[in-house]
Amino acid sequence: MKGHIRLSAVLLLAGILLSGCSFPFFQGPAGPQAWIDAPLDHSVFPLGPVQVVSHGADQTGIAQIELSANGVVIPPVSQPGGGQSLMTQKQTWNPEAPGEYRLRVRAQNSAGAWSPFASEIVFIRGNAATVTPVFSPTPTLSPTPTLTPTASPTGTPTVTPTGAVTGGVTVERISDDAIYAGKPSCGPLQVTIVARATAPKGITVVALFYRFQYDGAPKGFDNAAMNPIGGDLYQYVLNPTSVLGSIPFDQATLQYQIVVQQKDGDTSIRTPVLADISVQACGPVAPAPSCLDYTDKRSCVAHGCKWVPGTGIVATYTCQNP
Repeated sequence: MKGHIRLSAVLLLAGILLSGCSFPFFQGPAGPQAWIDAPLDHSVFPLGPVQVVSHGADQTGIAQIELSANGVVIPPVSQPGGGQSLMTQKQTWNPEAPGEYRLRVRAQNSAGAWSPFASEIVFIRGNAATVTPVFSPTPTLSPTPTLTPTASPTGTPTVTPTGAVTGGVTVERISDDAIYAGKPSCGPLQVTIVARATAPKGITVVALFYRFQYDGAPKGFDNAAMNPIGGDLYQYVLNPTSVLGSIPFDQATLQYQIVVQQKDGDTSIRTPVLADISVQACGPVAPAPSCLDYTDKRSCVAHGCKWVPGTGIVATYTCQNP
């Protein structure tokens, strides 16, 4: 019975995390629109190149997409051809230093009108072996000083009240920041993630949400309950080969987030979406899905493909390469 309760709690969290993953498709004559598909808002990356995938949409056609980081425009290596009603642009952003960055994107239509800015926050950290959490870790208490008693006939001990427990979750350790999928001959096939979690209302479950990010990757997250290992520590061992079966990428980034569900159902205690573990294929890679495999607009656009209207009398659409 306990296992069923834990699994139900994890499944509840899946809808909570994934409800934020929506795509603002163009509807009606509202003017140009723009949005960022990757990275996710409040993602954490080691210092180095970060791929940004943005989109612009307008019935009259999109002329260009402009991306900026903390107000500095990042010129694209090449601009997709103008005039498309839906344009996808992939850029490599090279942040100069660790810190917090606001990425903003806007799109200009063929008539010269600009869309409102779409924005998100991305954190860049300097040390690839250190995970930077959103929540402050439990403070380390200084050793209690040794007091020298003094004569005080009327002295009354002063009691310092203990601060209120607010709870938090941090990643304490990852066993490897580079693992493999496929054959065991290249290196470690699994990563152990250890987290420390506290909650003032008690913990029902500590859940690990994860996905493998690569070109054409599905947008959803999988999830699993982390195992308590004593004290405030929870652990999960993730094996990409077991999860994926066939390997659909040469290299991917493991994105993950740890969410604490308290006994009253609250899930506000969570880490950001972290992206500090790389996954490399070892052995044959399965063929990537074709754009023609997607039969609905949402899946088509989410995988970087182009939703193209047909030429017949009946309005039909097909998903094609961009």
